[in-house]
Amino acid sequence: MRRIILPFLIITVCSFGVIASGVEKKVAQKPDSIPVIDSLDLFRDITDISRQIERRRAQPQEIDGSAIISPRQPSDTLPDSIIISPVSSQTPRKTVPMVPVDSTPSYRNPLDFIYLRKENGTLQLPVNQGSFESMSGLTFRDTLFYNPLFLPMIFTGEMLPRELSLYSEEKDGDKGVLIPREKTFAPRLNHIDFVRNVRRDYYMKYPDRIRYSVASFDSIPSLKSDDQVVRETFNPFRELIKAETTYSLDAPGIEGVTIGRKYWVRSGEHSFQFAQNYFSDNWHKGGVNNLNFNSLHIVRANYQKDKVKFNNTFEWRLSVFNAPDDSLRKYRIGNDLIRYYGDFGVDAFGKGWSYSTNLEAKSQLFNTYPVNSNDILSSFMSPLYVNAGIGLKYNLDKPSQRVRHRRVRWELAIAPISINYTYVLNNSVEVKRFGIQEGKKSQLDIGSTLTSILKYDITRYITWDSRLTYFTSYEKVISEFENSLNMSLSNAFSTRIYVNMRFDDGVPPDPKFKHLQVNQTLSFGLNYKW
Repeated sequence: MRRIILPFLIITVCSFGVIASGVEKKVAQKPDSIPVIDSLDLFRDITDISRQIERRRAQPQEIDGSAIISPRQPSDTLPDSIIISPVSSQTPRKTVPMVPVDSTPSYRNPLDFIYLRKENGTLQLPVNQGSFESMSGLTFRDTLFYNPLFLPMIFTGEMLPRELSLYSEEKDGDKGVLIPREKTFAPRLNHIDFVRNVRRDYYMKYPDRIRYSVASFDSIPSLKSDDQVVRETFNPFRELIKAETTYSLDAPGIEGVTIGRKYWVRSGEHSFQFAQNYFSDNWHKGGVNNLNFNSLHIVRANYQKDKVKFNNTFEWRLSVFNAPDDSLRKYRIGNDLIRYYGDFGVDAFGKGWSYSTNLEAKSQLFNTYPVNSNDILSSFMSPLYVNAGIGLKYNLDKPSQRVRHRRVRWELAIAPISINYTYVLNNSVEVKRFGIQEGKKSQLDIGSTLTSILKYDITRYITWDSRLTYFTSYEKVISEFENSLNMSLSNAFSTRIYVNMRFDDGVPPDPKFKHLQVNQTLSFGLNYKW
């Protein structure tokens, strides 16, 4: 038995010795891993593939049979990044002579011993990538980077954080949140903020290393967001409103037209109002039935260009009422006024002030008679009042900051030198009623005039208009104070209260009112503005 086992043990030991010596030889034949120096030069050389290929051409190299380095033509254009594309793994080994150009030692990628490169310098991997050992020599030179931290630094101008807040952050910001923060987009946003912070710190610490900015490029490609793509490609309302016949919704070509500035501004106001009174025959205080009709027409035409202003206002007031107590006529004329007021001015030293000259002319259209008499009290051009002066004018236009539609507009004209002319055309009219001496038809007075025009919009529907005219020849005074309160019930209906007081000490005094004259009207009706 010992004779059989002893030779078998000797043969087994010798076999293990031979196998161990073969493994040791294979391990000794395997070259050590080639060290790769990771430095800033390698990072800067990531896009400079042409220099790398030129260095490879400098010395003829013995290349492994599974890959061939193809020379790059000088006219080729290299890509900005390296793309890995698969090729057949069964490639015969060849030796390619390199044309010496530079004696400087060049860097050799370990994968150049195994795989093939194209003419543009990109690395080609075999189709079968099941062996992970073939990827052991892969470095950052042979990969495509998507992380913005490894891209070339270009100044974009984004220095402020994504969410800039001037208030202190809440301590319990996640209180009451149903979804955990780590399961939302918060980690992704935090990573984006981290990338921006790194780039911002790099801008501040190494500004001399930033070679380009977004201003250096003619155009920068922009990527559409996912929600924008969804809105453009999927729109359910597009199918709902889709017509059977397709029409083009593109805007037609329109030629550009230069619109000139409008210097004239026109506006107007018209109202037709009435008042009616009825008394029965047995009314305990008595009374007379009457019907009043009032009309007002105002047209404005204002011009303004640079420092020049020219304002014009035409006004006509007429009041007609029935006269049951007059045996000679069925109706009588109450208030009859036709007036023109204009001023021409040039901007002066201060805001709102202007050098101006003004003109006012007023008269009436119809004849007026006393009760049960044919004597004419006044008629057309009888009288005619003309007032003109030179001085300063102040304009104020101030809307309210608290109440909506409240606004104050005020015009004040001061004419230290002015004239006041009165003329009577009809010989049947008594001239003494208008301050003209007996036997004359006109009167000219020289003095000073003060004119104030106020328009106060209390609310959108209530407006107060006031006009004050004061003339003095330093011997007599002629003054008029007109007030009108307009209360609009709608855009078409309104109520108006009109009060006109006149003072003239150049006419004979009245036993009751002396030199004061009063005219008051209350009416309701239609109102229109444009």
